[in-house]
Amino acid sequence: MKKTISAAIFALALTVSVSASAQGFMFNKNLSVGMRNADVTALQNYLAGAGFFSASATGYFGSVTKAAVVAFQLANNLPGTGFVGVLTRGVLNSAPVATTPSTGTTCPAGFTCTATTPTSPTLVGSEGFAEVRVSPVVTNNPNVQTNVDVPVYAVEFKAKQSDIMVERINLLVGVTQSSAAENPATLINKVTVKDGSTVIASVPVNSSSFSKDTSVVPNQYYLQIAGLGVKVSKDSLKTLTVTFDTNSIDSDRVVTVGVYGQSGIRTVDGRGISSYNSLSDTRVHTFKKPGTSTATIKADGTTIYSTNYRINATGNGAEKVLTSTFAVKSETGRSKINSVKVTVSTSTTYTASATSPSNLYLYDGSTLIDARSVASNGTVTFDLNNYNVYVETDTTKTFTIRADFPSNTVSGTTVSTAVTEVTYEKPNGSTVTASGLSIAGPYHYLSTIVPKFSKVSSTVTTVNNNDVNTSVLAEVKLNLMAEGGDISATTSLSAVIGLRNIQTGNLVGATTSVNALTESGLTVFSDGASKWVQFSATFASTTFSSGTTNVKAFVESVTFKPVTGSPVTLTAGFNLLDSDNTASFSK
Repeated sequence: MKKTISAAIFALALTVSVSASAQGFMFNKNLSVGMRNADVTALQNYLAGAGFFSASATGYFGSVTKAAVVAFQLANNLPGTGFVGVLTRGVLNSAPVATTPSTGTTCPAGFTCTATTPTSPTLVGSEGFAEVRVSPVVTNNPNVQTNVDVPVYAVEFKAKQSDIMVERINLLVGVTQSSAAENPATLINKVTVKDGSTVIASVPVNSSSFSKDTSVVPNQYYLQIAGLGVKVSKDSLKTLTVTFDTNSIDSDRVVTVGVYGQSGIRTVDGRGISSYNSLSDTRVHTFKKPGTSTATIKADGTTIYSTNYRINATGNGAEKVLTSTFAVKSETGRSKINSVKVTVSTSTTYTASATSPSNLYLYDGSTLIDARSVASNGTVTFDLNNYNVYVETDTTKTFTIRADFPSNTVSGTTVSTAVTEVTYEKPNGSTVTASGLSIAGPYHYLSTIVPKFSKVSSTVTTVNNNDVNTSVLAEVKLNLMAEGGDISATTSLSAVIGLRNIQTGNLVGATTSVNALTESGLTVFSDGASKWVQFSATFASTTFSSGTTNVKAFVESVTFKPVTGSPVTLTAGFNLLDSDNTASFSK
């Protein structure tokens, strides 16, 4: 492979050498082709500043970096091997060394040099400075249970009067176990600095990475992260975030992160003048041994209303009807759901017999995760051991239960499902069973012929005669759609309506039963047809106590009659028919 070095770079290499110590980085490791780490990034930044390296710093030691190292070595009377060993590191870490090129300088053996016009690496701009503070994007975290890319500290830079370059941060890190201080390397195996999502520096950590300041009590450990080269444009703001990757730990560690020393942060302005800043604010985190979690099983915030479901007696009955939901919240750590036990309850409110569902389904959101047949005792236990259903730390997950009912389900069956037991696994593999639960959904009505109700409007109005409140008029208008058969529009179609005090929630007076008002001449709600129905009830002044009462109307029950059957009174599922407004009655 042909190897080429710019003659201008080579000539500059023979005349200039800039110390690494001046750049704020000490080279302690041998470096060679194929390596990728923060030391290589620092080397590239160093060589670029000295004019040997014209590419962007990548942290990868490739052929371009090797060529720059060879040029640097030859300029400092070192063997041009391209390997950064003890001799080369000694020059990198020493004070500046100037060499005088010999007359008739020739190209190094093994390279072809091409002439180019040299360019100066000096910065151009006015004098300026950086306003530096601890950024609020990272706060104290008393419960760290992850070990990859954990945000621990963030510094905010604002460039004033000129562009500035962030070059170095001396990171102060304190690690204690049971109040005893220890080398941070016992916990940390990598330190990363990011500009947003872009990795600026990635520093592998070993037992010798942290320096120890024994002049203070207690002793302080710090890590110098140099060669950052992050530009902040004039009057703009940039935040650099520090993250840790950590080892597995046997017990909790308290980690304090800050900036070390009065000159812990170095920035460079547009004139190339360095400024130094200190920060006294720290962030404190507790890295906990993975293993603990606490799951709370509770009712879901979404209200499930009683629903009328039609049973297809000549087909598939009713499939995957929504019966209830429940939620699991995990705290301290993430929890793996292993099993969920559900009990089915049937009622004889509307008929002399009832039918249990044939199957129950468990959904994680919209994803089906298990399906089971209902046992003879009306229970189902969903086995989730193989499904990896996790609830992450400090999050809540909602689960949904649906049911199948066979075609021979008895008309008038009402059914409810309730979660009675949940077993979950902690991160350390131990399991906990939350038993004695009763997270039940409402009862649902199932029959071969059912009415489906939807609200059109629901209002209450105060009736005033001669400036005297005499009554309250409640009007509920809805659509009724018949499913499975015809429903009579003239016989037994009625509703029980009441008023409720909105301050106390108590019933005002007594409820009243009123017949339905439908469109003129309507006698039957035909199967599949939807028609409006209105119920109106008047509550006289005798209903109200002295003073002012604010009320809403509600529907307690609706009675309907299939053309081919007997009247049925439904007593649940009418919450959505409450009046949209309130009425104020003064007496």
